[in-house]
Amino acid sequence: MSGAWAAPCRLLPLLLLLFHRTSAKGSTGPLQCYGVGPLGDLNCSWESLGDLGAPSTLHLQSQKYHSNRTWTVAVPAGQSWVTIPREQFTTSDELLIWGTKAGRPLWPPVFVNLETQMKPEAPQLDPDVDFSEDDYLEATIQWSPPAWPRHKVLVCQFHYRRCQQMAWTLLEPESKSIPLDPVKIQDLELATGYEVSGRCRMEKEENLWGEWSPILSFQTLPSAPKDVWISGNLCGTQNGQKSLLLWKAPGHCVQVSYRLWFQVKGQELIPQEAPCCSSSIPTQAEWVAVSAINGTSWEPLTNLSLVCLGSGSAPHGVVVSSIAGSTELLVTWQQGSGEPQEHVVDWAQDGELLENLNWVRLPPGNLSALLPAPLVGPVLWRLQDVPPGTPTIAWGEVPRHQLRGHLTHYTLCAQSETRPSVCMNVSGSVQKITLPNLPWGPCELWMTASTIAGQGPPGPSLRLHLPDNTLKLSILPGLLLLWGLLLTGCCMSLASSRRCLHLWHKVLPHWVWEKVPDPANSNSSQPHVEELPQAQPPGDLPILEVEEMEPLPVTEPLQASSQLDSGYEKHFLPTPEELGLVGPLSPGPRFWPELTPGQERGAHLTAEDRLRETEPLA
Repeated sequence: MSGAWAAPCRLLPLLLLLFHRTSAKGSTGPLQCYGVGPLGDLNCSWESLGDLGAPSTLHLQSQKYHSNRTWTVAVPAGQSWVTIPREQFTTSDELLIWGTKAGRPLWPPVFVNLETQMKPEAPQLDPDVDFSEDDYLEATIQWSPPAWPRHKVLVCQFHYRRCQQMAWTLLEPESKSIPLDPVKIQDLELATGYEVSGRCRMEKEENLWGEWSPILSFQTLPSAPKDVWISGNLCGTQNGQKSLLLWKAPGHCVQVSYRLWFQVKGQELIPQEAPCCSSSIPTQAEWVAVSAINGTSWEPLTNLSLVCLGSGSAPHGVVVSSIAGSTELLVTWQQGSGEPQEHVVDWAQDGELLENLNWVRLPPGNLSALLPAPLVGPVLWRLQDVPPGTPTIAWGEVPRHQLRGHLTHYTLCAQSETRPSVCMNVSGSVQKITLPNLPWGPCELWMTASTIAGQGPPGPSLRLHLPDNTLKLSILPGLLLLWGLLLTGCCMSLASSRRCLHLWHKVLPHWVWEKVPDPANSNSSQPHVEELPQAQPPGDLPILEVEEMEPLPVTEPLQASSQLDSGYEKHFLPTPEELGLVGPLSPGPRFWPELTPGQERGAHLTAEDRLRETEPLA
């Protein structure tokens, strides 16, 4: 047992030195340890510090009840946290925790007080939300803290947000478990959805918050629609279409039912219920009022007069035009007779139902309005290049409701890094085009759709990267030369191989492949004779007849030892057989080399005479 306690004791001076640099709350350094709940396990997590790496062992030393008692917890490889069961500790104990790798401490030790350094569990929110009907709308939410000793106080905070929003609003001040007060959210809007959540901490641990509770969703009290309007020609010819009473939806995450009252010829009809957000209008109705079921008592009804005015009171000269550089439409008109209380401009997208009608109310002196137009440009994509390297671009048809009228043409624009943007018009009847003249390198393409009202916004950009064809043309001669050299080398290696000997006899002349060369095929022993220009053929010259004479009889050759020296030099011309020139002689002058003195003898002998000379004597 003495050996088991020796290692911790040797590390104790070092740990005490490092202890002075630790925080009492255990927040210094990458290691953090806390308990989960009053009786939960101990969680320890850390962050790697560069070259130090992750620990392989955690050391825990009791500082309160079991002085200098140390035990270790192995850390799985690649893991940045460990959970230590509560059964290994004593309640309200104080611990000193550090990590080591190969016996070397990695960080300063962390001091952990098991009585205070705990993360409480999340609070529980009551789904029944109460609303006050004072001057402002206020929601009251009851909640209960997590399981905790009664004599210990928890501090909890709550935040809320509108439905489908990202940002949260923190409620102030923070709530405490003793005394327990409900959560109140003020200045809310009617017929709106909200979300709320909360978390808690120990009273003395300001930075050790627990996890957020599950989100509680609720909606405020319903309200009557803020505005109602009519779709269809209530005061004119119906053309088979019924007029509808319309109102705007309260928003997302809210479901409201409505109650309507119609007045026909001075008599009020029985109220009827309707879902959101339209209802048919009875014939000869003069007035209508709308309210929300289960709405607030102080909110007034929303009403609208259905009495038709004279035809001259309606605005006239309505003009719709586009605005350069904007997606909005400008609507102008001229005021009719009388003094109107307000102007209402209603519109719908092309092909939409009457229930999707939009409208805006304007003061009586305002004779223009800007209407939003959800315009989009064509979406481009790249097809297979035909021919290769020449991009082919296609695009989708823009829906009618996203155009400002009937399509007239498209405009395709291209821009590269080295050149300014260039645009070209494309017929509205086509949906693809080939672009052979695009510069090489990165290129950006976009397209707009134009109508009589003007050019629409650009669609999404298409980015291309075209290869540099000039580079291919510059290296093409080098590639051809390289192939030529490789082909020549292959042919020479085949020619020197024995496998191609049968091809030599068929393709090359015989004087190339024969083993003993024929001197007649060489010009090395022949003197250089300058070729003179040939004379013109003679005209009428006398013809010289030459009579062929028979050769003289050949005498016996003399012995080499008795060679005669006549005292003069004899010249003999070699025969064509000796030179290997067989065949008819070509016309023109012939030149024969002179024989040296050693070659005079035997120059007149035939091949048969030389054969007899070489035979041995009998």
